[in-house]
Amino acid sequence: MDVIRTFVAVLISDDLKKRIFEAQELLRKLAPDVKWVAPECFHVTMKFLGDVRREQLPLVYSAVEDAASSFRPFDVSISGLGAFPSPSRARVVWARIDEGREQLARLAASIEESLAGLGFEREDKSFKAHITIGRVKMSRSLDALAAGIGKIDAADLGRQRVTGVTVMKSDLQRQGPVYSPLKVIEFKV
Repeated sequence: MDVIRTFVAVLISDDLKKRIFEAQELLRKLAPDVKWVAPECFHVTMKFLGDVRREQLPLVYSAVEDAASSFRPFDVSISGLGAFPSPSRARVVWARIDEGREQLARLAASIEESLAGLGFEREDKSFKAHITIGRVKMSRSLDALAAGIGKIDAADLGRQRVTGVTVMKSDLQRQGPVYSPLKVIEFKV
């Protein structure tokens, strides 16, 4: 069976990726044992689908198009760093989305609802708009990481216009995942 590891994302502009990477580099010095996400992989995950059969992709595209059809372009701003579940017990390190997070949450809910109609499992956690920049594998440098998250000035990493969502393919490689767009779905303007 031909399957593709798939997710739906809001992509990040090159300018924002550069600024987030600069903040990430400051944290990297404090916590070298964190698996840091490559800047070209920065995005906002709206819905992870997992393995999708190739012949099911047109239905996925249609469902995401339906979900996005009532949305108009909006702005998001990125400011601050944090961690799930908390900086002192970090498992995931992220850049925070301030402006636009309500629109992203509504968009994620719409995508979730539309894809549930195709049999994709609903998330058991509420959507929290963020950009994953690192995954903590070992807890050796958690104190330094938590201190760095609190001290690094990432109050204004920038903003961008969100004009749509992208259905993405994820190829897991030894050096890290490689993401490729399968279908770009623009909002109706």
